[in-house]
Amino acid sequence: MNTEPLQQNKHAKQLAVLLENAQNQKKNSEDLRISSEKVHVAGAGGTLTAAYEQLRNAAENAEEHLLFQRAIRRFYRRLFLLNDVKQITNSGEELIIELTLAGYIENDSVPERIVKQISSLAAEYFATHETLVNQRKIAHKQAEDWTLDVLSVKVDWLINDPALVNVFVQVTHGYFTENYDLPKLFQAKKNEIETSLFAAIHRVLLKSDAPIIRASLLEAYRKSPRHLDSYVSTNKLLDKLITDPLTDKLSRYVDRKGAPLRVLRRMIDDNDKLHETLQEPATFLTDYTVRIENEYSTINSRINRGIIKSVIFLIITKFLIGVAIEVPYDYLVAGSIIWMPLIINLAFPPIYMILLRSTLLLPGQANTNRLLQQIEQILFRPPVKQLERRLSTSFGLGYNLAYALIFIIVFGGVGYTLWRFFGFDLLHLSIFFLFLSGASFLGFRLSRMIREIEAIDSDQNAITTVRDFLYMPFVVVGRFMSEKYEQVNIVALSLDMLIELPLKTVLRLIRQWGAFISSKKDEL
Repeated sequence: MNTEPLQQNKHAKQLAVLLENAQNQKKNSEDLRISSEKVHVAGAGGTLTAAYEQLRNAAENAEEHLLFQRAIRRFYRRLFLLNDVKQITNSGEELIIELTLAGYIENDSVPERIVKQISSLAAEYFATHETLVNQRKIAHKQAEDWTLDVLSVKVDWLINDPALVNVFVQVTHGYFTENYDLPKLFQAKKNEIETSLFAAIHRVLLKSDAPIIRASLLEAYRKSPRHLDSYVSTNKLLDKLITDPLTDKLSRYVDRKGAPLRVLRRMIDDNDKLHETLQEPATFLTDYTVRIENEYSTINSRINRGIIKSVIFLIITKFLIGVAIEVPYDYLVAGSIIWMPLIINLAFPPIYMILLRSTLLLPGQANTNRLLQQIEQILFRPPVKQLERRLSTSFGLGYNLAYALIFIIVFGGVGYTLWRFFGFDLLHLSIFFLFLSGASFLGFRLSRMIREIEAIDSDQNAITTVRDFLYMPFVVVGRFMSEKYEQVNIVALSLDMLIELPLKTVLRLIRQWGAFISSKKDEL
């Protein structure tokens, strides 16, 4: 055990300086915001808009911190499709109205100057989108990635200052670069490692999606649509980077070592005096211990909310599938609804999710102690270049055959039972496995919340061993389906076209009519 007195190392000193600068910047921005004239939003349509947004977010099934950015993206995707330059050029106020009514931001919180900046950004990126599609012959999907995605992130940044996020990324990047010989470990060039490491830190420690990673790297490289040739070439490189195997490998590496840094990230968010606390290692470690316990409690609540949200998502999706496919199929084949498969397919996935919750157990004191040791090494011990080798992930043929056999046993056993005793046919079985796999993957994602703050390997008891044996095949299938679902989210697309587009259009017309009547009253 190291008995030397604790003192700030270079990473702690850098973190303290950057945090102090960020807090000063935040204070100046807040002072300017308070003195600025702000957008006021009348409440008409607020309840309906907020209710729809809850439904839409359930269908989105994304990380909570990404919902705001994706709401912005949906707004501008509608405007881009309308191709109305005048409306896009003056879109800032309408966006703030919609976000306020949906409950994302407080009323009277966004200054007029920010609204003008949003409108200017929207006009710039829409013009770039049209140029890419019409003149550069860039595919529509790719043009949206380079413009609409980046626009949504930059608008988010205008409303929610990313300074603290940038501090965390910079310090974490420096820690991994200086403490681990990553080029040797991953047999890659230093510049490749540095860029992929930046993306990996965003992906696994901040849960950033591809648009945030793209926008952050474009910002770091200072690339703008104003210099289109350079902007296009950089985005082509980023397309490759985001899906590069090196980025995936570094993501897994950072993920395994990321538990103490995730807790630090929460402290950066919640403690605006952290730069002062870092001057006193003992005080910092005491606060860090409290933060760990708070993190356990927060994760427990997030898992509970995630279970509820997942159950709602499964019920909505199953209802749509049942109405569109299962019920018509029953009438076509049997002349009436076959109730047993319909009820099981509707009820089992939500019940299964609730049962999975009982197996998700929080870490204990040993994990807390290990997290404290790790953060102490990161911030208060001299940095040491750690020599290690990457563990091989290659296993023999026997393991793969056993894994395949587990798939056959689990899927075959469940399928035979439902077919033999509950009257399932091929379509009913397909829908059952579809939703069971989806529920398993959702449950697995929730279990990752616990894994992310585990600094030691969790013990496998009888319950978790049986759980993993039975549900891992469904998790693998569920992940595959989730990746395909995210590419073409049928439920979200249906809500966007059938509800959101007409709803938001009607509410906008009502607001405009109200403004028109108000102006007429003023003329009397």
